[in-house]
Amino acid sequence: MGIELVRIVAEHEPPLPSPWRPLPEVDDELLALTGLWYWGPTPFGLSLLADHGLELKPLRNSGRASRFRASPDGTWVGLDHYYAGERLRVVRDSAGTVSHLDLGTFVFTREPYAAAAPVPGGVDPEGWRGLPG
Repeated sequence: MGIELVRIVAEHEPPLPSPWRPLPEVDDELLALTGLWYWGPTPFGLSLLADHGLELKPLRNSGRASRFRASPDGTWVGLDHYYAGERLRVVRDSAGTVSHLDLGTFVFTREPYAAAAPVPGGVDPEGWRGLPG
C-alpha cells in the first residue's frame, strides 16, 4: 500500500514551473509599460511575455487576469479569461507620456485613483477618507 500511495501522490503532484529566464530582447517602449498599475485601489502587475505579448494580473489573490497580443492598430487584444477579445489601449497625454491604460470600461492608472486620469465618476478633491464615525 505504501508504494502505491506514493505513486498516486506523484501522479497528482502539479508539475514544477519552468525556470525564469530573461527575454533575449525587449522593446524599451513596452518595458516602460510594465510594473504596477491600479484599477481604483486594486494593484495589478503588467509584464512582458516571451511571445511579445503582455500579461495583466492582480497582485492580490483575487481579481481578473489576462494575456494580450499586439494588434496592428497599436492596441492589444485579450486572449483569455474575463478580458478575452477586449481591447487594451495605451492612452498618452499631449506630450506623449503614458496617462493610463483603457481596457473596456476599466481605467488603470499608475497610482490609486490618479487625479489626472479619466477615472469613471471622478476623484474626490478631498482625497481618501474613512467612513463617518
